[in-house]
Amino acid sequence: MQLIHRASALTLALVSPVLAVQASERADLNGYLEGGYEHDSNLTVDELNSASGESDEAWVYDAGLEAVLKPAERLNLTLGYSASGSRYRTFDRFDQDIHLASADLSYDFDPVTVGASYHYSRATLGSDPFLDYRRGSVYLGSLLGENVYLLVSLQDKGKDFEDSDARDSDIRGASLDAFFFFNQARSHVLFGLDGDWEDAEADAYDNRLVRVRLALVHKFVLGGEDNRFRLGWRYEDREYDEVIISSSDPLLTDPLTGDLAERTSSQRADKAAIFEASWRIGLNDVFSLEPSISHGNHTSNVDSADYDRTVAGVTLRAGF
Repeated sequence: MQLIHRASALTLALVSPVLAVQASERADLNGYLEGGYEHDSNLTVDELNSASGESDEAWVYDAGLEAVLKPAERLNLTLGYSASGSRYRTFDRFDQDIHLASADLSYDFDPVTVGASYHYSRATLGSDPFLDYRRGSVYLGSLLGENVYLLVSLQDKGKDFEDSDARDSDIRGASLDAFFFFNQARSHVLFGLDGDWEDAEADAYDNRLVRVRLALVHKFVLGGEDNRFRLGWRYEDREYDEVIISSSDPLLTDPLTGDLAERTSSQRADKAAIFEASWRIGLNDVFSLEPSISHGNHTSNVDSADYDRTVAGVTLRAGF
């Protein structure tokens, strides 16, 4: 399940300079329908930091609407809604649906754009309610020269799990994104840096996260149709406040000292490196085909969070 990553990606899209330019010219309504099939080598619920070790195939779907409005000359309002999900062939307990609603309001002071965004998402897992997630942010964006756009934001986020109150949390976050445009602004390189401080109901889930993101997005024409190639990488370093205590040799347990001499403690730490690649192949003005693949290497001193995962699939998309 990629609920939080999907929400973050949508927020970046809402405040991107490309949409800002579109909104400054006209009111617009965009939408898309998407369906496909994917193979997952290790079924995982990311929000629980746990992998099953099982592989499966799934039908996936995604649909969304976005309205870009212009109430005043320098004021832009973007409203969005999307629904996505998957249906697995064997392990239906991993079936998911995600509903995501968003709003973004920005004002162009030239050369600085000031804005605020909010979105709310609700996810089900195995047809049961699973997680409500909210994310509000304020941001500043500015175009430096002709080819560099900087975006700085502060976020207030929250997670509310249906069956695990201990994991419910409030999160304070900050991010920096730098877009480097080329190819007459049809392509760009993105560098992103995120920091989150999560305060959960149970102290064991309190953590600090640092994330680095890199992406290359290249748009080009092939066979008379628009194509988009994306190559991405992100690295996450998460440290928990929880201290893990383990015994080096349980046979040496001393009933009087409680095995203090043989116990070691360490702070829980999770790291992840994820590579992604996709190619949206234009078929005509409406339809496109998009094969994609991602591979993640997750390391942790907690066994359930130490795993590798590869997801590969292909989707057919209709945009309007």
